[in-house]
Order: sequence, then structure tokens, then C-alpha cells
Amino acid sequence: MIFAITSEKAKFYRANIFVWTLFITYEIMIVYLMRGSTGPLSDYVSSYALNIILFYANSYIVWPRIYKRPLHIAITLIILEFAAYTALKFIFSEIYFLFGLLETNPMDNPIFLSIAATVYRFTYFFGLSTGYWFVLNIIAQRKEITDLEKNKLLDQINHQELKKKLINSEIAYLKSQINPHFLFNTLNFLHNTAIKTSPQLTRPILLLSDIMRYALTEIPKNGKVELSEELEQIASFIDLNQFRFDHNLQLSFTIIGNTANLRILPLILLTPVENIFKYADLKNAEHPVKINVEINNNEMQFTINNRKIRTRKPFQSHGVGIKNLKLRLDAYYPESHEIQIIETADNYTFKLQITL
Repeated sequence: MIFAITSEKAKFYRANIFVWTLFITYEIMIVYLMRGSTGPLSDYVSSYALNIILFYANSYIVWPRIYKRPLHIAITLIILEFAAYTALKFIFSEIYFLFGLLETNPMDNPIFLSIAATVYRFTYFFGLSTGYWFVLNIIAQRKEITDLEKNKLLDQINHQELKKKLINSEIAYLKSQINPHFLFNTLNFLHNTAIKTSPQLTRPILLLSDIMRYALTEIPKNGKVELSEELEQIASFIDLNQFRFDHNLQLSFTIIGNTANLRILPLILLTPVENIFKYADLKNAEHPVKINVEINNNEMQFTINNRKIRTRKPFQSHGVGIKNLKLRLDAYYPESHEIQIIETADNYTFKLQITL
């Protein structure tokens, strides 16, 4: 990149030198054709050095400061620029005369002709540099517009990509509802049957039925449910698994704070809790699994800390659940959530900080 920029600058300088060479050659040829001779080289050196300084000073210093500024400021700076140009011209001429590079003292020339020639050359190069500055300004503005359009297009592409991923996530979520919907109806039948034949099964069947009902409940238009409902589903999910493992699971679920009037996307918290029953050591009494929810106004800190399972072969993780979770959070809570996963050889910690 640095090489590319340096190359661009070198190209720019070479182009300027080339154009100035052509321009000076052209003017000297015109003088020769009109007079049949040219002036001393020293005259050309001092004259074009001064005019080139005027050209770039006007393009890169004066115009950027007077563009879109009040008229009186522009007039003042141009007058000062002309005064500096005139002063430098006569200073150069006097120095040349003192060193014998000029045959006549410039102060001996008629003042009217000197001022007229100075005004003419100043106006001439001022006009050229003004056109040069406007061309550069137009190119810079077009580049800025092009960059803005390019960034806007990239934003649209990123937005479309995010929307596409969200749709795919929603489709995956809907697909996951097909089987639970069938199971929900079946569970009602099993519950009614268990009341007569196996009463001890009615409670876990009801818990599973509640979880299925929550998953099948139509989501409001804003896509969010009561936070208290989401937390109740976590409690039901834990109770159901306690039945599965004869209430031997070493797991605590703590809620601190007020959940009233707070809403959240459904299954946002249930997804990482579900992972506990795949990958955590749930029977370690010394290191029980801890699920903590802390609420402060509309800020929620959701934390899971557990030991990794070692007593049996763990489930093969595909990361789909957490991946979908991140996509949904990015879509609904941009800039207002943070997920942190801390994993060691023995421990796993999941932290979600979210503004509801």
C-alpha cells in the first residue's frame, strides 16, 4: 500500500514537471517568434519560479481557505496574495540587479508598466491555478461520492446477508417446531393415560407439555416474549431433567432482580441452558452447575458456569445452537449485547450481557 501511494505521488510529480516544461517552452517560443530573440535565462528562472510558487500557493493554500467563506475574507486573502507576489517579484529583481544578472535596475522602469505587467501575470497564473484547483476539487468530490456509494452498497450487501442468515435461522427454528407440535398433541394423550396407570409420570409429562406449548406459542409481532416466561421455561426444563435423572442433578438456578415489564426474544436463554445437559458434568457435587440471572433495570447478566463432562462420551457439538443464537442477537440487539465464552480444559463459562 505504501509503495502504491509513493508510486502515485511520483506519477503526480512527473506529470506536473512535464506540463510545466511544456508550458514554459511554449511561452519562450512565443516570445522568440514575436521578438526574434529571447531574454536572459536568469529572467526566466526568477519569473517562472515566482509564478510557479503563486500557482501552487493559490491552489493548495488560498483557495481551500476562501472556498465557501464570506466574500470579504476571500477578497482580503487575494489582495494579500497579490501584495506578497508583487513584493517577491521586486525583491528578486533587486537581488538579480545587485549580482549583475540584470543590466538595468528594475526601479528605473516606468512604474505604470511594471504594475500592469505584474497585474497581468498575477491574474494569468491566478486564473490557471484557480482552474487547476477546481478540477482537483471536483475529482476529490467525485471520489468521495464514489466511496460513499461504495460503502452504502457494502452496507446494503451486509444487511442483505444478515437478513438472509436471519431468515435461514428462522426457517431452522420453524422446522424445529414441526416435531414438537406433533409431540404436544401426543403428550396430552399420554398425560391423560398416565393419570390412571402411572401417576408419577404426570408431572414430567406436564413439564414437557409446558415447554412444547411455549415453543409453539405464536410470537408477538415485535418477536419478543415476557422475560418471566422465558425464565419459567428454564425452570421447567431443569425440573424435567431432574425427573430424568432421579433428582440427582447438581444444579442451581438463581434469579436476582425484577423481571416485570421486561421482554426478550424467545429461547435466547433456553438454548445455552439446553447445552448444559449435553456437555456439563451435572453430577459433580463439589462443582455444581450454576445458572445465574441478574437484572438491574433493563440490563441483564446471564451466566452459566459448569464443569465439563468426563465420565461419558459427550455429545458431538456442531455449534448450530450458539451460532443461531448469535445471529438472532445481532439482528435484534445490535450494539446492545455481548457474549463471552470462557473455556478451559475443565470449565466452561457462558456470559450474556444484554440490554432489554
